[in-house]
Amino acid sequence: MTAIEEIKEQLAGVWVLKTNENLEAYLQEIGVGFVMRKIALAANSTMTIAIEGQKIRISTNRPKDSQAFFALGKEFDSKDPQDNQFKAVATWKDGVLTTQARPVDEFMGIPHLIERRIVDGDLEMKITVNNVVCKRIFKKKPT
Repeated sequence: MTAIEEIKEQLAGVWVLKTNENLEAYLQEIGVGFVMRKIALAANSTMTIAIEGQKIRISTNRPKDSQAFFALGKEFDSKDPQDNQFKAVATWKDGVLTTQARPVDEFMGIPHLIERRIVDGDLEMKITVNNVVCKRIFKKKPT
């Protein structure tokens, strides 16, 4: 089975936020202000992962909508929650979709490591910035 087929089988679908762990610390680490952190903590979020040919589309709704469309192993443009521009590369290994993102301007953003995997039937999204680790757990929405 190819990496894209594995990702489609394991991660594709609509995922609804179930819990956040350490989200506020992560947002504070990347410079999000107090009011926006509180809005983010209170917001429900939905993540949609779709496979389109040999590319992956990840769309996130609320508190801030974002979208990434990429091929594994190829550099692509992305943004952090502060709208800072990043260059990112995604890989798939051992059931983990890993995205390493670095800011285009070293003074406008902090490198991010994002890992998505299935844990006990839920999608775990782990975001690491400096020494801060945030986990967001999503439950698959029935189709």
